[in-house]
Amino acid sequence: MWLIAILIFFTGFYLHNAWFYSPHSGYDSGIHMIYTRIITFEHRIPLPVDTPESYNPPLFYWLSGQLARVFTPLFNNNFLDALKSWQILIALLLPLAGYLWYDIFRILNPKNKFWGLFFLFWFLSLPVVNKMAPMYNLETPQLILSSFIIWWFIKFVLKKPSIRRMVYLGIFCGVILSLRVMSASLLLSLGLMIGVLYWTRGLSLKKTIAYGLTFTIVTLVIGGQYYYFYRDKGVFDSGENVVENRKTPFFQRQPKSFYTDTFFRTSMRTPIRPYFPNRFIPIFYSTFWGDYWNYYRQQRFPLSVEEEIKFSESTNKVKISAARLKLLAWQNRINLIPALILIAGMVLAIRQTIKKLSHRQSLNQQQLSELLLTLFFIITFLAFFYTNIQFPNTYKGDTIKASFILYSIPALIYFASKFLLSLKKQKYFFYPLIIIIIVSFFFNLNFNFY
Repeated sequence: MWLIAILIFFTGFYLHNAWFYSPHSGYDSGIHMIYTRIITFEHRIPLPVDTPESYNPPLFYWLSGQLARVFTPLFNNNFLDALKSWQILIALLLPLAGYLWYDIFRILNPKNKFWGLFFLFWFLSLPVVNKMAPMYNLETPQLILSSFIIWWFIKFVLKKPSIRRMVYLGIFCGVILSLRVMSASLLLSLGLMIGVLYWTRGLSLKKTIAYGLTFTIVTLVIGGQYYYFYRDKGVFDSGENVVENRKTPFFQRQPKSFYTDTFFRTSMRTPIRPYFPNRFIPIFYSTFWGDYWNYYRQQRFPLSVEEEIKFSESTNKVKISAARLKLLAWQNRINLIPALILIAGMVLAIRQTIKKLSHRQSLNQQQLSELLLTLFFIITFLAFFYTNIQFPNTYKGDTIKASFILYSIPALIYFASKFLLSLKKQKYFFYPLIIIIIVSFFFNLNFNFY
C-alpha cells in the first residue's frame, strides 16, 4: 500500500512538472533540439558544425523525435513544442526506475522493507532528480535504462550466469551505450563483476572468458557502431579548445583552485552563477541540491519591479529573484548533514569492498551486488571527474553538473540508507539524523516547478 502511494505521488509530481516546464528551458535544450530536428527531418547524424552535441550517439534524439512527430498535430504542428510528449513519457517512467531500485533494496535487505520505502522516497525526492525529470535531456532515459540493467543483472545474472543471459545483458548494454558515452562506466562495472565471479566464486576461467567475450562482443556490435564509424567526426573531441588543451599536461589543464576551493560560506548564501566559477566542490554540491546554473526557474518566484530593472541588460541565465535565491541557499544548508551521510555511506562501502576483495573470500548475492553498486558509483564519478579535466571549461566550469552522474546516484543513496541503518542501535545519533533527513525531504519537495 505504502509503495503504491509513494509511486503514485511521484508520478503525479513529475507529470505536473513536465507539463508546466517548457522543453526549451533545460540544460543545452537549444542545441539538443538542433540534433533532434536534423536526425528527424534530414535523416542524418549532425556534425560538430551543426551542433556541439554532435558527439552524442543518436538513439535519444531519434526516439524523442519520432515521438514528437506523432504528437505534433496536438501542438499546433510545432515539432519542437511537441517534445513535451517526451517529457511526459519520462515523467511516467521515472517512478518505474524508482521501483526497480526499491526492488533491489528489498532483494538485498529482505528484513528491512520499511527502509526500502525510506530509500525510495529519498531517491525520488532528490533535487537533482526532480530538476532533471522534466528537462529534455539524455540523463533521465539513461537513468531509467541503467536502473533496469542493474536490477536485471542482480536478480538474474549474479544468481546464475549463462551465455544466454550474457547475450541479453549485451543487448541491454548496447542500447544504453547508444544513448550516452558515459554509460561506459556501467559497462566497465558489469565487466569487472564477471571477473569478480571468477575471483570470489570459483567460476572456471573458461566460463569467465566465454561470458566476458559474449557480453563485450554483443555490446559493441549493438552500441559501438556509432563510435567506430564517426570516430573522426568529433565523437571523442567534445568540449572547447580541444587542440590547445592537448598541448597542456593533463593535471595542468585545470588550475589548483578547481580542486581545492570550497567557497563554503558563499555556497550557503548565494549558490548560483556567477559565484565560484569553475570550482568543482561547490558547483557539484550546488547542482546536486539546488540549481547553480539557474535552469529551473520556478514560476512562483517572479522578478519584482526592482529586480526587472536590475537585470534589464542581463541574460535569463543570471536573472533570479531574491525569494528564489533564499530558497536555494536554504536547500544547500538543510542538505549539508544529508550530504555528509552520503559521503559516509560511500566511504564505508569502499572500505568494505577493499576488505572483501583482499580476502578473496566467497561472497553471497548481497555482498556481490553491493560490490557492483560500489564499483558502479566510483567508476562513474571518476570518469566524470576525468572529463572535467580532459575537457576543461576554465572560465565557467559548466561541465560541472551533478546530473551528468544521475544514473549512478541511486547507488549513493543506497549506501547512505545502509549507513543510517547501521546506526540504529546508537539512538542518540540515529533519531536526530532521521529527523534531519525527513526535514530535508520537505525542502527538497518544495524545490519544484510550481
